[in-house]
Amino acid sequence: MAAFTLIEVLVSLSVFAVVTLLAYRGLDSMTSAKARLDHEMRMWRELELVFERIGLDITQVAPRSWKDTNGKVRSAIQASNSTSGSQCQLDVLRFGSDHEPVHARYILKDSKLTLEIIADTTWSAVAQKATAISKPNLLLDQVERCDLAFLDNNNQWLALWPAKDLADSTRPRGMRLRLTLAGRGQFERMYYLP
Repeated sequence: MAAFTLIEVLVSLSVFAVVTLLAYRGLDSMTSAKARLDHEMRMWRELELVFERIGLDITQVAPRSWKDTNGKVRSAIQASNSTSGSQCQLDVLRFGSDHEPVHARYILKDSKLTLEIIADTTWSAVAQKATAISKPNLLLDQVERCDLAFLDNNNQWLALWPAKDLADSTRPRGMRLRLTLAGRGQFERMYYLP
């Protein structure tokens, strides 16, 4: 009965070590690529969900104006931008699933896009109620810039809504939202208001 020599055992161990190292590097490369792809898919999914959420609120905007706690008539859509785009705020008044008014406030501040739901908005036909603001929900992080524009009845894009020369009760025909994400570029979505 013949036995393996020491040299044959060492050669087979060396070959096994090289094959194992190659397999480990391949597996490590695949797991790193999968982690990068998962991160990329998560970013795209979050961005799409933000655009869809805003679109849902915009397309279900209340068909009339409302009165704030000071009795001033307000548009169902209100927005403001900083000139640098580093801060913006979009307020949308829409009806919820229970047919009660829902005031959604989107705010970009400190590179974070958040959503607050403000309950019990005062309507012109309803007695004044107390206002309750929900805890801000983080929608998107690392947002460098937010640009809002609103299409008026003369097909002009306006950076603020309502514009100074328009009544507070008017509504835009459309809205354009541009988000600039750190290291990702600029993304744009346009919405038609029914």
